[in-house]
Amino acid sequence: MLGAVRKAIDWQWPMVALRPISGKYRPMELSYRRDPYTQLDRLRAQAPVYYSRPIGSYMVSSYAGVQAVLRDQRFVSDRKLDTSFRNRMTYKMANFTPKEAAAFDATLTAASAEDHLRMRSAITYDLSRIRVEKLRPRMEFWVDRLLDRAQERGSFDLIADFAGPLPIFIAAELLGFPPEDADKLQEWSDSYIVLVDPLIEGAGLGRMRKAFHEFDAYIGQTLRRKTADPGDDLISRLLERQKAGELTELQVRTLTLMLVVAGHEVITNLIGNAIACLLRFPDERERLQKDPALMNTAIEEFIRYESPIQSAWRIAPEEIEVGGVRVPAGRAVTVLIGAANHDPERFPDPHRLDVGRADNKHLGFALGSHFCAGPNLARIEGGVALRRLLERFPDFSGDGAALKWKPAMGLRGLYELPITTGR
Repeated sequence: MLGAVRKAIDWQWPMVALRPISGKYRPMELSYRRDPYTQLDRLRAQAPVYYSRPIGSYMVSSYAGVQAVLRDQRFVSDRKLDTSFRNRMTYKMANFTPKEAAAFDATLTAASAEDHLRMRSAITYDLSRIRVEKLRPRMEFWVDRLLDRAQERGSFDLIADFAGPLPIFIAAELLGFPPEDADKLQEWSDSYIVLVDPLIEGAGLGRMRKAFHEFDAYIGQTLRRKTADPGDDLISRLLERQKAGELTELQVRTLTLMLVVAGHEVITNLIGNAIACLLRFPDERERLQKDPALMNTAIEEFIRYESPIQSAWRIAPEEIEVGGVRVPAGRAVTVLIGAANHDPERFPDPHRLDVGRADNKHLGFALGSHFCAGPNLARIEGGVALRRLLERFPDFSGDGAALKWKPAMGLRGLYELPITTGR
């Protein structure tokens, strides 16, 4: 089924033929993949709250609207409450086993408000800025190790050889996994992309299912090892919470799995998108290279300009009005974060990259009770990676005009980005 849809998207003429029934929001078109913001600008201007029948969701595209939905505590994130035909068919086709269903129900996005709060509290310390800063020397170690390999070859794929593996090594350091297991951790993490963007090449429920059972068994072995020999790592602290009765074993397993998966794709996309931006805006690249002190504001601008997370969903458990439109109970609302971050009502000249942009309150990490748990990790790790790459390869080059973007619905990132290191 997914293969047939991917072929239709690659051919594109079926997408054009379906325009009359696709409506104003058409993320499957190749033009959207290359540049989603032209279509999103038009959508925001014509219908800032728009019901997309093919997607079965109300699409919110203005900064004010996205901000309001994310802050409204009446909305929930449990997708099972979505009564749309598309969502019901998705769950029916998935046909999860009881063990798989229990694990997905225990994720932060699906857990009850009480469990969600307890689980977030359990990871707050290890994802705090102070704690993540202590990981900086290990980040620099892994960044330099990956860049050493690139320097030996003289060219590399930024995604496959650097931005992809780096977050897995750092997640292993944070959680307490052996770094030599990074390859299989990355394979398992990559398999979960189907949950966010099922049309990305290689995504599939079968692959995800296999990864879930293999990863869950590996986590079980790790929990037994950490119970016998705890360390100064997140998994050991989760086990302390479990022993105190604050978390169940299922919650510990699920948190461990999702911390690897959730951070991996976002940080990979952040690094890849940032380098793509610098290739497309050479003046801003030169500005950042001349003034490395701009890196912190540059990271925020990269997140705003090419948001790694393009959208998030919320479910209305009761009828809720959004921007003058009544959303029926049991219907999904999709907040288009990428559109909000390009709203000219909030960001002057939003389609211009400005590595020194002030007052950059983007929504790249969402807001409210489901605010991204790892912004400190993303910001610090992304900053270390970009700073070291610019220092070591100041003359790096790549083709910023021939970028192979993944289908841009939930996430925005590149399949590949060939880079030459320069002299």
